[in-house]
Amino acid sequence: MNKPAVVCFAQLKDDLDILLHELHNYFGINVNYSGFQLKDALIDSLKLNNSNQEPKLFVININNSSFETIRFISNINQQCPTAIKLVIAENHDLLQIRKFIVNNRTLQFLSKPWTANELTIALKLASQAYSNLKPVIKKTRHTLSFNEKVEEKVNERLQKLIDANLAKDSFLSIIAHDLKSPFNALLGISEILLENWKNLTDRDKLELIGDIHKTSDDTYKLLESLLDWAKSQKEKLEVTVNEVRIHNVVDNTIRVAENNALVKGIAVKNKIDDKLKVNTDENMIATVFRNLISNAVNNTQPGGSIDISAKEDKDFCTFCISDNGSGIDKPHILDLFNKGSKKKINGNAKAFKGLGLILCKDFVEKNGGEIWLETQKGQGSKFYFTVPC
Repeated sequence: MNKPAVVCFAQLKDDLDILLHELHNYFGINVNYSGFQLKDALIDSLKLNNSNQEPKLFVININNSSFETIRFISNINQQCPTAIKLVIAENHDLLQIRKFIVNNRTLQFLSKPWTANELTIALKLASQAYSNLKPVIKKTRHTLSFNEKVEEKVNERLQKLIDANLAKDSFLSIIAHDLKSPFNALLGISEILLENWKNLTDRDKLELIGDIHKTSDDTYKLLESLLDWAKSQKEKLEVTVNEVRIHNVVDNTIRVAENNALVKGIAVKNKIDDKLKVNTDENMIATVFRNLISNAVNNTQPGGSIDISAKEDKDFCTFCISDNGSGIDKPHILDLFNKGSKKKINGNAKAFKGLGLILCKDFVEKNGGEIWLETQKGQGSKFYFTVPC
């Protein structure tokens, strides 16, 4: 009987050589090895040196989560259902792959940059998962032995831990991104005041202190969002659905954003019928309105306008926060949203306040709705989201 095969794919030859070297160190002569550059594999689909070999493990090093690479990984899943696929990539690419290839017990992940120790641990987990999975792959849940059921539970929990670790890493990168800018601003303005206090006019001082106050206020709101987001990641987060009069929720939210809007001369209009009621969690939906209205105020030019409206259908109510601000150009839309005419937010922190948008998406979906954006550079933006009536 042939030895099981370990197949390695990488975009760059140097990466491929390093991975093959580490695989040889770990498995020794117990398996047969194959190595391919990913660009060739994408064209030829799945390549093996010997079609009689039994694949045990695929190590796939990717530099981006393009449609082609995701399709390639999906193709390997279909052709080799009992083999473990260890995907090595940046955290945001791993999250994209998890989104498109879900609930698959044979997928495992390793974040870049990795160390030899981390790769060894990943290979141990992959080998164990292969041993556990292969004998029971054709069995039904009813025919599993007690030990096999325990192993199945262990694997499920292990996958949850991997997913939680990816989410944690993504969350930390968002915090670093969203908090860096305001703190840089605070440090810069305070430095100007300290070094030039005697040379500044009273008007200049007041203007700079006003900038510090505004930046501090924005940072405080961001920290509130961080706390809300952290709370939302707990498995036992409760969604309390009640009948909510939305007009009142929006009025209260507008009052929070009123100071920034008045300073910029922006008119914020609540056009929602005061009799409209929906079934939702009031605190979550208030957080969604607060973030979207705050984004609209921040991205609307002085003298602009923001309209909040609603359209009631049979099962859902669709809300719209519309502004005549700067809008978003095409590359940013592609970064923020996935396919479909109603493109959903996927957690990119590069435009608007990334964490606030992630929170909006999470809360809307927990309440059974969807969220999307229609925008054009120079012509404003319209954020839509739905809530069951």
